[in-house]
Amino acid sequence: MRALALAALLAAAPAAAQTVPVRTGEHPGHGRIVFDWPSAPPYRVEQEGERVRLRFPPGAEIALPRRLPRNMQAIRRDGEVVEVTIAPGARIRHFRSGAKVALDVLDAAPAAPAPRAPVVARRSEPREAPPPTPSQPAAPAAQPQPAERAAPSPSPAAAPSPEGAAAPPRLSAAPAVPLPAPAPVVLPAAPPPAVAIAPPPAADGLRVLPGPAAGPPGLRLLRAGAAGIALFPRGDRMVLALETEQPFDLSRLSGHPHWPVAEARRLAGGAALIVPLPPGLAPAVLRQGGDLLVEFRPAAGTPPAELTFAEGRAQIAAAAPGSVLVLNDPLTELPLLVGTHRDGGQRQPLARSWPEFEVLPSFAGAVLLARSDRLTLRPGPGRFVAALEGGALAAGGAAPERLVAGAAMTRFLDLPAQPVPALLERLRADQAAVAQTPPLSRAPARLQAAQGFLALGLPQEAAAQLRLAAAETPEAAQAPRHRALAGIAALLLGEGGQGLEAPLPESDELSFWRGLRAARAGDPRAAAPALASTLPLLLSYPEGLRRRLLAPVAEALAEGGDPAGARRLAEAAGEEVPMHMALALAEEAEGNADRALEALEAAANGRDRRTRARALRRAAELRLATGRLDPAGAARALDAALFAWRGDEEELALRRRIAQLRQEGGDARGAIAMLREAEAAFPESAAALRPGIQSAFLQALGNEPPMQAVALHDAHPELVPADAAGEAALAALAERLVALDLPERGGALLRRAMDRMPPGEARAALGLRLATLRLGERDAAGALEALAASGAPAISAPLLRERAVLAARAEARRGNRAVAAEALAALGPAGDEALAEILTEGRDFAAAAAALGRHLAALAPPQGPLPEPVQRVALRQAALLALAGDERGVGTLRAAYAARFPAGALAHGFEALTADPVRGLADLPRMARELNLFRGLGQWREPLRTAALPTG
Repeated sequence: MRALALAALLAAAPAAAQTVPVRTGEHPGHGRIVFDWPSAPPYRVEQEGERVRLRFPPGAEIALPRRLPRNMQAIRRDGEVVEVTIAPGARIRHFRSGAKVALDVLDAAPAAPAPRAPVVARRSEPREAPPPTPSQPAAPAAQPQPAERAAPSPSPAAAPSPEGAAAPPRLSAAPAVPLPAPAPVVLPAAPPPAVAIAPPPAADGLRVLPGPAAGPPGLRLLRAGAAGIALFPRGDRMVLALETEQPFDLSRLSGHPHWPVAEARRLAGGAALIVPLPPGLAPAVLRQGGDLLVEFRPAAGTPPAELTFAEGRAQIAAAAPGSVLVLNDPLTELPLLVGTHRDGGQRQPLARSWPEFEVLPSFAGAVLLARSDRLTLRPGPGRFVAALEGGALAAGGAAPERLVAGAAMTRFLDLPAQPVPALLERLRADQAAVAQTPPLSRAPARLQAAQGFLALGLPQEAAAQLRLAAAETPEAAQAPRHRALAGIAALLLGEGGQGLEAPLPESDELSFWRGLRAARAGDPRAAAPALASTLPLLLSYPEGLRRRLLAPVAEALAEGGDPAGARRLAEAAGEEVPMHMALALAEEAEGNADRALEALEAAANGRDRRTRARALRRAAELRLATGRLDPAGAARALDAALFAWRGDEEELALRRRIAQLRQEGGDARGAIAMLREAEAAFPESAAALRPGIQSAFLQALGNEPPMQAVALHDAHPELVPADAAGEAALAALAERLVALDLPERGGALLRRAMDRMPPGEARAALGLRLATLRLGERDAAGALEALAASGAPAISAPLLRERAVLAARAEARRGNRAVAAEALAALGPAGDEALAEILTEGRDFAAAAAALGRHLAALAPPQGPLPEPVQRVALRQAALLALAGDERGVGTLRAAYAARFPAGALAHGFEALTADPVRGLADLPRMARELNLFRGLGQWREPLRTAALPTG
C-alpha cells in the first residue's frame, strides 16, 4: 500500500528538475569531486582564497555529496553555484571528461625556505628542490599572489620536470648591470604559481567583452588604458599578459562559441588570460580610447623583432617596452619572463634556444622560457635586455637568413626551428603533459606531441599519437587541425594525405603541404608554383623534418618545369641530403641526357632503396626516349629493376609499364605473363589489369602462327573480350585458317567463341562471320542455323541489315528466291544490291538492272571521278542492261558516268559495254579495239560476276 501511495504521489507531482549526481574520491596527492551531467555543460571556475565556486547552467538539481575528500572542508550550493571550501595551501585543477566535470584539489605542498633578503632572492649555494607535486599542464592553478612586487612570499614547490628529476629553476629579478631608465623589475624568488580560474565579477575588475558570435573572433578589454600587453601562443592556446593590478572579469565570456574555455591568472604586477587560439589566425592589438581591442586576422608575415648579443647579454628590440611579468608556462610549468609592449608590439615569430633560456614565438612582446634560475629580463631604451646574474650568456648571434625569411611566412602548425636537443626536451614535456592529463581530455596534449614528432621527422610516431587521440576522444578526429596533421603524417609516410582538405584558413604552410600532396599524386606541374613560393618556409623547418622534405620537394620542382628552383634548393641543402635524383631530373628537363644519366647512376648507387628503384626506372625510360634502347631492351632493363622496390603502387605501375613495352616489342606472350603475375600479386587491382591482359591476348592471337594462336585461344578463352575488338580478332584468325584450307577449323573456332559470348552485339557479329564462312562453303542451312543461334533482341541497325541480307542470300541458295526477293525488297535501298544478284541468278535481267540502278544512284557521289567500288557497280549495271537489251538504258548510263571513269582497265571495259553497235565499215576500227579488249577479259571480268558472295 505504501508503494502504491508513493507512486500516486509521484505521478501527481509536477515534472522534477534535471538531477546531477555528484561523486567524490580519494587519490594519492589529491581529492576529486565529479559532477556527472547527462550532457556536457558550459561551466566556469572561480577561486577566492580557500573558496572555490563552480558556476553551472541554471535549472538543474545538483545532489551534493555527504562525504568530502580529506582536503575539502565544506560544500554548499546557491542556485547554479556550488561553493567548495578547500584546505589551506591546497591547489585546484579542473577538467571535462565527456559530459562529466571534475574538480581536483591537490594537497598543499611543503613550504619552501624563506628568502634570504626581503627584496631580492639570491642563491649562493645549491639547495635541494622540494618534493614534486602533481600538476595539471592544461590548467595549472594556485593561490592568488600579492600585488606588491617588493615583498615576494615563499613559493610552493614547482611542477616536476618531464624527467621527474629536478624542480624548475627559480628566478632572480636583480639587474646584473643597472640601466638608466626605466627602473629594473624586481621579480620574486620563484615564479608565482598561476591560478587557472576566472576571478569573481567585481566592480573594479577588468571586464573582457567578446565580439559578436556570428562574426570573427575578437576581445575587448574595457578601461585597460595604456597598460603594456604581450600576446603569445602556447600549443593551441593564446596567452594574453597585461600590466594591470585588476583581475579579469570573464563573466561575459560564459557560453560564447568562440571562447568555450577561458582561464584567468593573477600575477605579481599583472594578470594573464588564456583562451583558445583560432587556427590560422593571429591577434592584433588596437587601442581605442581607454580600451584594448584584440582582433584576430589571417596570419600575416612581418619581419621579426631584432635579437642581438652584446657583452654577454641578449637584446630584443622593442619600440615601447613596458614592464616584465612572470608566470608559469601552461605547457611545461617552467617560468616564463614576459616583456610587455605599450604600443601595438613587435612580432617575434622565431623560436630560438640557448642553454640558459629559449625565446618563444610571440604576436606581441618578448617571451623567454627560463632554464636558469639566474636569468633576468628588464626593459631598457628601445629594447629588452636578458642577462645572467654573476655571469654572461652563451655566445649567440643573428638568426640564420633562412630562418628570418621563413619567419615571414604564414603558418598553422607549431613547428619551431630548434635544435634537436631542444625539440627532444619539448617532446618530453609534451609526453609528460599527456601522462598527467585524464584519458578523455588528452586530445590537445597529444596534438602538441604529434607536432613535436613531426618536427623531429618522425611521422610514424606522430600518426600514432593522432590515432590515440581519436580513439580516446572521437570528436577530436573531426577537428580541422587534427585532420590536417593526420594528412601531413600520412603524406610523409607515402600515403594520400586527404586530411589536408580540412577547412583551415589559407596560409603559406597550408599551400606548401597541399602542393607537396599534388606532387606525390603525380601532378608536379600543378604543385611546382606553390612549392617554389614557399621554399623559405621549408628551409626554416626543424632539421629532422627538413631533411625528409628537401629531396621530394626538389624533385617535384624539377619535374614541374622549374629546374632552376630545384638547383637552388639543392645548393641550399648542401651536403645535408643527397640530391642526385633531383639534379638528374633537372638535367633531363634541360635536355642534358648524358649528365642526367650520370646523376641517375649516382642516385642508383645510393643507400635509399626507393631512390635507387626510381633512378633505375628513370634511366631506362631516358635511354628509351633518346633511342639508346628499343622497347624490348627497355623492358629488359625495367625487368632488372623490378625487385628494387616491392609491394605498393609503384611496383604495380612498373609491371604495367614492362607489359606495355613488351607489347610494343612484339612479345605479347611475355606481356600476358607479366600482367598475370601482377594480377596475382595485387588482386585488388585485377579489374584494372584485365583490359591490358585482353589487349595483349588479342595481339598474341594476331601475331602467333594460326595453329599456335588456336591453341592459345583454347587455353585461355576467357581472355577474349566480348566486344568488337574480340570479334574482329577471332574473325581474322578464322580467315587465316580458311586461307590455309582449314575452313572446318575456322568454323569450329568461331562457333566455340560465339557460344561462350553472352547475347549481344559481339555474339551477333560472330554469328554473321560464321554464317558467311558456311555460305561460302555452299552450306546454306548451316549459315541460317548460325544466324539463328547468334540472334539477339537488341543489336545495331547496320549489323541487323547485314544479317538480313545474308539470310536472304542463304534462302536464295536453297532455291527460295521469291522469299529472298521479298525479304530484300523490304529492306529498301540496303537490299537492292543483293536483290540484283538474286534476280540475275533467276535471269530476270531487267528487274536486276532496275534494282542495281537504284543502288548505283544511292552509292555514286553527285560529281567528280567515281571511286573504284562505284566503277565496278557501274560495270555490272552496264552488263545487266546489255543482257536485258535495253539500249536506251545503256545510252543513259554512258551519258551519266562515262566521263567520270578515270583512265584504266575499268574505263575501257565500261566503254566497250556501252558503245554503239557496229553499223558499217566506219565502225570496224572500233570493233577491232573491242576485240582486243575482250581478249584481256580475264583481268576485269571478276567484277561482272553476279553471283559473288561478300567476304564480310
